[in-house]
Amino acid sequence: MTGSKPNPARLDVYAHIRSYHELVGTDINFAFQTIIDATAQEVTGFEALVRGIRKEPAAVVMSRIHKDQRFAFDQACRVRAIEAAAEFDIDGQLHLNCTDIKATNVELVVEVIQHVARRNSIGCDKIVLELNNLDAIGGRAALTTVRTVIQDAGLQTLADNFGQRDADLAPIALFRPQQLKLAHQLVEAIHDSPEAQAVTRGIMALCQDLDIRVIASGVEKAEEFRWLQDAGVELFQGYFFAQPGME
Repeated sequence: MTGSKPNPARLDVYAHIRSYHELVGTDINFAFQTIIDATAQEVTGFEALVRGIRKEPAAVVMSRIHKDQRFAFDQACRVRAIEAAAEFDIDGQLHLNCTDIKATNVELVVEVIQHVARRNSIGCDKIVLELNNLDAIGGRAALTTVRTVIQDAGLQTLADNFGQRDADLAPIALFRPQQLKLAHQLVEAIHDSPEAQAVTRGIMALCQDLDIRVIASGVEKAEEFRWLQDAGVELFQGYFFAQPGME
């Protein structure tokens, strides 16, 4: 009686995951920042934020990575974040940052996430991929490909840092993520900025029509929180509620 033949695709995933572990070694850690539903008054999820082993911020860690290794490092961080979330028994949605997802690599991204999530008993429906720049993904065809592959895998999507650059609504309407995060640059002192208020009202109207949940990030003042809540925002993240926690 002969044993079953190894699955080449599965072996390829194992090889990728091993290479990601070797790339970062023990040089990274994670802090988890809460995402609050102010209406329900409960924590709904946590964003995994990469840190150095001496608690260096993500920008310092990323500065050590050569540009040719950015995608592999991005992958490694997602793998390690899922493992850390399982180790610390994180409950709720797990938000993972994605800085270099394209139509050409999204299948590998999804396959690795699915494998690591299963291995750590985390449902894919609990994982939210925070896409940093929809414009960088490409045009209609590329956005459709990325959205379809991620959606078919049971993962959720979030358009990150909206308002950090020009606030173009067209990619949001085309991609239709489940969630959208207002950038802290837009949120900062929004109670005193008619321009930021107008942009926020516009995106809130679009998100309401498309059934997209909005998260306000970088909330640090009660005045910001009150204005955003009055504007219809329900989900919040920032030092006003909690600082990122290690372990």
